[in-house]
Amino acid sequence: MVQVREFSKKEQKRVTPEQSADLIKKARKEHDKLIKGMFEFIDAQGGWLEFGYRMFKGEPLQVIKLVHGEICELPMGIVKHLNNTKKKIRRFSAQNMGQVTEQVEKTPKIFETQSRVRFTPMDVL
Repeated sequence: MVQVREFSKKEQKRVTPEQSADLIKKARKEHDKLIKGMFEFIDAQGGWLEFGYRMFKGEPLQVIKLVHGEICELPMGIVKHLNNTKKKIRRFSAQNMGQVTEQVEKTPKIFETQSRVRFTPMDVL
């Protein structure tokens, strides 16, 4: 039996270049708003965090170094990025821990997320 399958790319809906420029301009304005606050590195208190960051195409790559407990001004986009940085901790379910069979899955089923870093604005402090 011969089976023929045909695959094609799905047409993507795209905005006009003018609309795209307006959307990027609006996003850049929101992203660049400066916020003053305190940086906390929860994973390594007393340490520092250094990372590369580029939000928009064509921008140069920024290397940002933040020290735990430092009060600084950062753009709102980077603040959102920092506050959404989480690590996933995997835990095995209690039901499968006592069983020793081949059918016991080796991958954990329970996940817990913990925040790695925090940027708290000054108006909250």
